[in-house]
Amino acid sequence: MSQTRPEDPSETTAAQRRIIRAAEEAFKKSGFRGVTMEAVARDAAVAKATLYAQFRNKEELFLAVCSRMAALTNRGFTEALEDPRRALDERVAGAIVSKHRLMLTLVRSSPHAEDLFSHRALLAGDIFAESDRYKLDRLEAVLCTEARLAGTAPQLARALFYGAFGIAARTDTVPDLEDQLRAFVATMLAGARAQARSAAARALR
Repeated sequence: MSQTRPEDPSETTAAQRRIIRAAEEAFKKSGFRGVTMEAVARDAAVAKATLYAQFRNKEELFLAVCSRMAALTNRGFTEALEDPRRALDERVAGAIVSKHRLMLTLVRSSPHAEDLFSHRALLAGDIFAESDRYKLDRLEAVLCTEARLAGTAPQLARALFYGAFGIAARTDTVPDLEDQLRAFVATMLAGARAQARSAAARALR
């Protein structure tokens, strides 16, 4: 099955964007199994023929929704990391929080989250794997800009990125998610800097 690329506003029509957003809400409300193409056409205010001209079946529609989600998380992650108004620690925390906040509000808050995550892994695993690689590369590049963190940037980026998943999975509200992830990032960065100082001190002995 061919995969749909992340949504690009310059490459999608107004009807396509309306369909994808209607499908996103439908999947969140009813789960993958509960959604029908007819219901999405109705909610998007398009004819069934228009819907089927864009997406051959529910699987393709789900892929389009997943591509949009991946694109949104990529954008939010990058914007947080590149925010010139904030220090490195705040940018890293903001990026990690932005990814998991979106997943909480769009997927994990759904009563059908288990169904959605199951089909996401089955149908759209490559989309999110590519998205994760993109985020990891960006995170590592930012960590490398600080001399004390540059030496362990690849390992630190992975620890921050994948460690956040376990924390996010155990939080149910956005405020709790933000507080716990920010504390996690602060602890990890402080520990990495402490290790770098210790290593530098040993090298001078």
